[in-house]
Amino acid sequence: MELETLMEEGASPAPGSREGDAPTADDGTRASLSNGDKAPQHHRQPQQGQLNSAAAMKSNSERPHSSLNLYLAACTVNMGALAAGCALTWSSPTLVKLENGETGMKITSDESSWVGSLVTLGAAIGPILAGALLDRLGRKSTILLSMVLSAISWIIIGVVPSLVALYVARVLAGIAVGVIFTAVPMYIAEIAEMRLRSSLGTLMQFFLVAGFLLEYIVGPYTSYLTLVIVSLATPVLCLSMFVWMPDSPQSLLIRPGGEQKAMESLRWLRGNPQETALIKELEEIKKSVDESKNQKSGFGELFANRGNIKAVIISCSMVAWQQLSGINVVLFYSEKIFLKTGVELSASVSTIIVGTVMLIAASLTPTLAKMTTMRMLLYISAIGMAITDGTFGLFFYLQESGRDVSSIGWLPVTSLVLFIITYCVGFGPLPWAIMGEIFPTNLKSVASALTASFCWILGFVLTNLFSKVSDAIGIYSVFWIFAVCCILALLFTAFLLPQTEGKTLQEIQDILHGRNKSTDHKMTRA
Repeated sequence: MELETLMEEGASPAPGSREGDAPTADDGTRASLSNGDKAPQHHRQPQQGQLNSAAAMKSNSERPHSSLNLYLAACTVNMGALAAGCALTWSSPTLVKLENGETGMKITSDESSWVGSLVTLGAAIGPILAGALLDRLGRKSTILLSMVLSAISWIIIGVVPSLVALYVARVLAGIAVGVIFTAVPMYIAEIAEMRLRSSLGTLMQFFLVAGFLLEYIVGPYTSYLTLVIVSLATPVLCLSMFVWMPDSPQSLLIRPGGEQKAMESLRWLRGNPQETALIKELEEIKKSVDESKNQKSGFGELFANRGNIKAVIISCSMVAWQQLSGINVVLFYSEKIFLKTGVELSASVSTIIVGTVMLIAASLTPTLAKMTTMRMLLYISAIGMAITDGTFGLFFYLQESGRDVSSIGWLPVTSLVLFIITYCVGFGPLPWAIMGEIFPTNLKSVASALTASFCWILGFVLTNLFSKVSDAIGIYSVFWIFAVCCILALLFTAFLLPQTEGKTLQEIQDILHGRNKSTDHKMTRA
């Protein structure tokens, strides 16, 4: 039966029901009609069988809502983020081995820097590929393709002892990372219920950090080949699990004849037997998709009207604040920060401590997102990072001024831990969740590609310029600049970021385009 017909009738047969069954009343009970009646005869005494049927129907309509399938889909797709985390931090425990010739192939420090940085350049290319494939292949197939690329990169690293092959493999790995950072937030935003969209959007950071920690723990204590095999297992695991998950309803509706598949996807994701609720939700999704189909989807359309331009500015600004917080620099210099405390810790132990703190903080974020609001988490994150960046700057200023800092050796370590925690609960995961929410369906692919590429290019530039800028103006000045950027991020969140929690994707578009007067920033619970 077509969707429109079902909507006109107001209901569809419940699972196991037969054609000719009586219609269902608004309260979920089955209304009996006598011959010639045009309305339910509520005043008539129902028979015992009718009472049992009505009770059964009411019980069915009030069955508790299950989100188990939704969480399963969200966790399996984020196995791709786990693979991305491994690709990003593989160089941390491996470059020393490559420079020392422990792998049978010895490289110079300059070649080592290229091995480490090429993954970020590939990550800037990946979103462009994702933008070309997300609508053509669908969200699910694009993510699976990225895992194939990731697996190929690890196979090349493991079996081809060549520097050129290593360069090629790192670029492929980066492309897979860029696709993941583009496609996964979009998939999550499209499958999630409104009440769970914020918390599900933070899962990506948790799995990403889990990938970091896996490399930090395994890498220093195993052989080069063993680490490659462990890393290869992550995209293979994602492939074997996510292949069984449904594509998002929006992705299915974009393709011809996908309405029935979209209904099946939504029914499975919601775990809800109430067909009327599913039909209503699918009708809203279909309306949004149909409107998008009538609109152009090229890169130029991102700047064709005020709403789209606002979405681009918001999305790019949020990932810019993420990078300008100094996260990559802090992680890069974490070993030196530990050494400045006077505590003798090996590089491997210090990175494991950093990774563990990040994982714990990331694991708390989904719960916090359900307890409070996305906006509040961003406030906490920006304030916390501003304070800790300022503390870093103060410590380095006192040290470079010749002051005795031995009595406050605990300060940079404490600041490092607090910085990581506050980053992981806010500006780490949430910019990607916001990116998945604020673009219309016809522009999500190209917009996500633009945002992710911008993020990776900015991260590459900041990481490479840090040493030169630090030498020119002092490392303490750089951290104070990061602190100022965190304050600006706080002001941006408070005054320019629109409220998206508790709103459908269509309502968010109405706000951005000025079609809805409810643009206040009143916070609602996730």
